[in-house]
Amino acid sequence: MKYLYLFLVIVLCACNKEWEEELFTKYVAFGKNGVVQVYVKYKEQGGNIPLKIPLVLSGSTDNNMDVNVTVALDKDTLENLNFDRFRLRQDLYFKEFPAEFYSFKTLTATIPKGSNTGHLTIDLKLDGIDLVNKYILPLEIVATSRYSPSVLKHYKKALISIIPFNNFSGRYSVAGAVWDRTRSENGQTALTTPYRNTWVVNENSVFFYAGVTEEEAIDRAGYKISARFNQDSTVTLTSGNPAINFAQQKGTYTISKRMDEVQPYLEKTYTTVYLEYHYDDITNPAFPLKYRFAGSMVLEKIKNIQIPEEEQQVQIPD
Repeated sequence: MKYLYLFLVIVLCACNKEWEEELFTKYVAFGKNGVVQVYVKYKEQGGNIPLKIPLVLSGSTDNNMDVNVTVALDKDTLENLNFDRFRLRQDLYFKEFPAEFYSFKTLTATIPKGSNTGHLTIDLKLDGIDLVNKYILPLEIVATSRYSPSVLKHYKKALISIIPFNNFSGRYSVAGAVWDRTRSENGQTALTTPYRNTWVVNENSVFFYAGVTEEEAIDRAGYKISARFNQDSTVTLTSGNPAINFAQQKGTYTISKRMDEVQPYLEKTYTTVYLEYHYDDITNPAFPLKYRFAGSMVLEKIKNIQIPEEEQQVQIPD
């Protein structure tokens, strides 16, 4: 019994000492690695949007000093990503996020003593951005004041895909259809698509692609349609491409809200848009196809009313 007691004392002492020591190697890394989609609420012209990118310190023990972390742009990784993902479809390549739409307060962030998380702040100004192209801000940890950047693949790199949103952008369910307007509807089968994505133009406008134009089509920019949501519940449609002979016929919208039946802190907003417009498909310019779209599109958005609005404008998980 005496020897058993002595054995337990030795084991307990050893265990206590083990918990006091670092069990792993401490590394500095981005909170999310690889391609990270970040949704930011678009603000009116001149509006500044602060975006915080989390940096973390791994390990089992507390951080007992400030750790300064320096980052830099990493264009090589972006080039490799594009080739690996899209190969010869260069029109689909992610573009480097244009410098005129962001600025760093500083390229060095601090993980403070007593914490294992710090943040790098980026100021975004998105007025005038064209989301026909998709953009990425490629970042890499290049230096730290203590410990090393993570040696695990990709953890010291982050490819930030910044996606602005407003009250009218998002994925719509489409109940409308596309008809050949040179023929009777009774003698044809309508073209349909179940969903249509819309992207931000400004605070009250979005754009989408006409009819059933594929969203990854090489010539998609030529079918870009802008939709401005007016205060009188009308929608104004415009196209910047005269070659498709775009003409709006109708455009209205309604907004309704209700609380979720199961989770009553979730508010659901439904934007229903009714549109009718004409356009030409000029894939073969010698033989344009004359189309008419008519019908409704519905967007559902869900908001947690227990969280302040400003905390939901920038969404990036730690």
